[in-house]
Amino acid sequence: MPAVDVGKAYPSGHNNPGVEAVMFCLERWLLALEDGSHVHRLPDFSYQRSRGRAQWTEEELDRLVRDIDAEIDQEVPRLPGTQAKVRAKAGSGFHRLAVPQRLALAQELDRLIAEHADDLKDYAPREPTYDPLTGLRLD
Repeated sequence: MPAVDVGKAYPSGHNNPGVEAVMFCLERWLLALEDGSHVHRLPDFSYQRSRGRAQWTEEELDRLVRDIDAEIDQEVPRLPGTQAKVRAKAGSGFHRLAVPQRLALAQELDRLIAEHADDLKDYAPREPTYDPLTGLRLD
């Protein structure tokens, strides 16, 4: 599940400053992918995640990118305009990011989400629920 449910951004969040910040960030990354400048976006290896969480694993970064690609690929065809239709055919392409760039993207999104926590509280994924007897995840 992505850090922010970007699928909610288009129908209802266009006036939400947090959603706008996240969408602007993703748009800048898409443009960087298109012009090749994404290779110059490097992570900050001293970065500490918000709320004291552990650093991302490669699998978590892969899942983040896969979820963002899926959400964008689902939403872009719904947007008006020729450029949106062209991008929809090509796909969003976040999967092309190398691990260092995936980490840089995750850090930027984490920073924005922490900055706009109040604006984004309705978009945060819910915490997983566990069976109290077995400890197995229920969702």
